[in-house]
Amino acid sequence: MKFQLNQALYSTYSSLVKPTVKALDDASKSPREAQLRRLLAILKKNQSTQFGREHNFAQIKTETDFAKNVPIRDYESFRPYVENMMAGSGNILTAEDPFMFATTSGTTGKAKYIPVTKSFMKEYREASIVSGHHLFKNYPGIAAGKALTMFSSACQGRLSTGVAYGAISGAIYQSESAVVKKYICATPYEVALIDDYESRYYTFLRIGLASPISIFYTPNPSTINLLCRRLNTFAQSLIKDIRDGEINPPTPLPASIKMALGKNGHLRKDKARADELEMLLRKGQFKPDTIWKDLALITCWTKGAAGFYLNDFPQTLGDVPVCDISYCASEGRGTAVLSADKQILALNSHFFEFIPESEIDSPNPSVLLADELEVNQNYFVLFTTSGGLYRYNINDVVKVTGKHNNAPLIEFQHKGGNVHSFTGEKLTESHVTQAMKKVTDELNLSVRFFTLIPEFKPEPHYRLLCELNDPNSILSQDKIAKMLDFELGRLNIEYEEKRFSTRLSPVTCHQIKAGVYEKLRLHLSAQGTPDIQIKVSHLNPKPDIAQFLSEGLMPVTISG
Repeated sequence: MKFQLNQALYSTYSSLVKPTVKALDDASKSPREAQLRRLLAILKKNQSTQFGREHNFAQIKTETDFAKNVPIRDYESFRPYVENMMAGSGNILTAEDPFMFATTSGTTGKAKYIPVTKSFMKEYREASIVSGHHLFKNYPGIAAGKALTMFSSACQGRLSTGVAYGAISGAIYQSESAVVKKYICATPYEVALIDDYESRYYTFLRIGLASPISIFYTPNPSTINLLCRRLNTFAQSLIKDIRDGEINPPTPLPASIKMALGKNGHLRKDKARADELEMLLRKGQFKPDTIWKDLALITCWTKGAAGFYLNDFPQTLGDVPVCDISYCASEGRGTAVLSADKQILALNSHFFEFIPESEIDSPNPSVLLADELEVNQNYFVLFTTSGGLYRYNINDVVKVTGKHNNAPLIEFQHKGGNVHSFTGEKLTESHVTQAMKKVTDELNLSVRFFTLIPEFKPEPHYRLLCELNDPNSILSQDKIAKMLDFELGRLNIEYEEKRFSTRLSPVTCHQIKAGVYEKLRLHLSAQGTPDIQIKVSHLNPKPDIAQFLSEGLMPVTISG
């Protein structure tokens, strides 16, 4: 009966959204015209804003006019405008007041706050709707159950004006219809409000184990791996809670959240399900692919560094198909899913421009539109949205993998510049340099050289290699590692959140033998690099350099 209900809901959804799906398909036949319409609609609505007046929005009629009047910007150039909006000033970047600010990491030490208006959310959801339609079309088995959807709170705090700031994932969930929340999504929004991460994971699992789950839906694959590891950690308690109709996470839940999860704070007792799970546990089969027999799809990031986490999926999730959740960020939605290996540029969501990756440092780079892109080429992408970002360089590199009609199929490749991200923390060389300077200043430590190397095993973490100027000094490795870990979290809110949620393990620190850095310089010079041009990155050095340095570690690790 439940399957029939869900099947009917999915089928009804697909019928209702066909106009949106057709509109994107039509746009793909003439992408330049579709994009010009999108651009002019955004500019017209915001032509009387401070930014619109400063950049002559009212006179812009073509993409060329737009490029002449509006320079390409990074977030720091938008920060003064955004800060005025956060202080309560209106009509700055958008005529429409933002109802929240989405938080994400910046390339400097300060977090970014992205204005989110109702129009921006509508743009964002244009692509989400198309993706949802194609997911059901390609994976009809998802109608057999519910979605275990994992997201963060849309309100992590409030400004002095009362406007919330938080995660775009939570805001997207809140924008879903009541029917979707009740019948399609297994997870109530209130789970995102649980502060303790272990208790949050426990609650996701407690709800998921008692529900017929047919799809995992969350951007970050590391979250899925984390939940899989927690299955056995909490197994006995979870089974008992299902049997008793209770929920007892590591940290007790507030009464308000418990009330949202079940009638009078109690969930439904399910002895049969508890017996089934207990039998799987005894047989050593307490794994997602045996627990959720109707699991038909995993939807998450699969591109860039996120792809690493997929290596662990077969062991715990079996042969369940995995589909990329699409290219998306707090700043906007870049693609809509057509199938597991096809993501079309979200032509009806935002306006996009592209710079060839090889030209990003050029003073006058080529700036191309959607219909001018070449297959198998990489580009930096610029966003213009109804959230107040205009020709915004998000510092993302995407690859054109093919065409749908005349529109490009896009895949995210990596962050531009020296940025590393295991689980979405977007750690930059600037973050590392600033954090290490703070540590060395506080410890009065004279460092000859340092670099931070991403390590995937045994758990994702960053390994600091450090050579002191005094060859007779012994580094207090544990102390430096803990201090650097803290400073990275202070500078980067997403690093702090991933560490707090245990998706990232702590920084480790290892001392390099005296003279190794000088030997590295001699090695690079002998290979033809001019001495004055030798610069080893403070973050994620090239593999051969990382190997060279690792061979020069001190043989004994001294804790301090």
